[in-house]
Amino acid sequence: FMICIGVIQVCVARGNDQLMEFNASLSSICFAVLLGLCDDIIDIKWKHKLQIGAFMALPLLISYQGGTTILIPEIGPLRKFFNDNKSMGDTFIGNLLQIEIDGEGSLFDLGFLYYVYMFVLIVFCTNSINIYAGINGLEVGQSVVMACSVSVVNLLELTWRGGSQEDILSGDGRNHLFSLMLMLPFISTSLALLKFNFYPAKVFVGDVYPYYAGMTLATSAILGHFAKSLFLLMVPQLLNFVYSLPQLFHFVPIPRHRLPKINLKTGFVEASKVAPNDDRANMTLLCAALRLFGPMHERTLCIVLLTFQVLCACLGIGFRYAIAGLF
Repeated sequence: FMICIGVIQVCVARGNDQLMEFNASLSSICFAVLLGLCDDIIDIKWKHKLQIGAFMALPLLISYQGGTTILIPEIGPLRKFFNDNKSMGDTFIGNLLQIEIDGEGSLFDLGFLYYVYMFVLIVFCTNSINIYAGINGLEVGQSVVMACSVSVVNLLELTWRGGSQEDILSGDGRNHLFSLMLMLPFISTSLALLKFNFYPAKVFVGDVYPYYAGMTLATSAILGHFAKSLFLLMVPQLLNFVYSLPQLFHFVPIPRHRLPKINLKTGFVEASKVAPNDDRANMTLLCAALRLFGPMHERTLCIVLLTFQVLCACLGIGFRYAIAGLF
């Protein structure tokens, strides 16, 4: 992957701005790989992962040159509310956060808050794949599906701009092209890895690949200037995170590993328990699927979850362009 990106950088990058984006993306991805390697070796605590995530996100946030403005939908009272309260940008908090309201309430410049959002997105992407894992092929498979979804969004944005090079590279076209150039080598290398990681796995990815994949997706979306849309392509990861919150915040006991357990008699995987003497199942989508459909083979469970990932990605892309007319 790094070799491909290096070759693309030499062949495509023109000007200091593009070189800075390439270098920032590579730096953040390398930091993520290093974090995953350290986590495999010394088992880093979650609070330390968040602190390291701040340094990991710095190159990406510093190099970001896109807008920090969001569009307010025409439906409902939101646009009228912001139009009637434009003065909130002149308050102390508004000046502190650099909030601006323009265009009759349709444009809401989040300023510094948008950088906070991008930081949260980076931390979420690098950790969400890592906690939605535990069976052969799931980490790599879900990453390939999300990367293909991001590529489809980029291709649609580039195709609708016209056939000439000037049309394609106009506006955010150059950013979508950069995002696509990140995704294609990632998909290629991940598909090769998936061949050996799918059941029965001959190669195990540890924590390195989930952090690498999450950071690559976050980099592609942020520097591609569609960071707000990435969550629509990560619905299973969002559901798994929200469903896991009671355990992550220790309202429910959480074991060291929450992956499904194997029934040696049947060869099927079953939902694992939060504790040996507790009948409650671990709060993950893997265990939820096993409770909903019953015990199944590990390969079958992976296919079910990846099918759900594909369906959510298709719905996310459809929803993204279906609601575009509301803005």
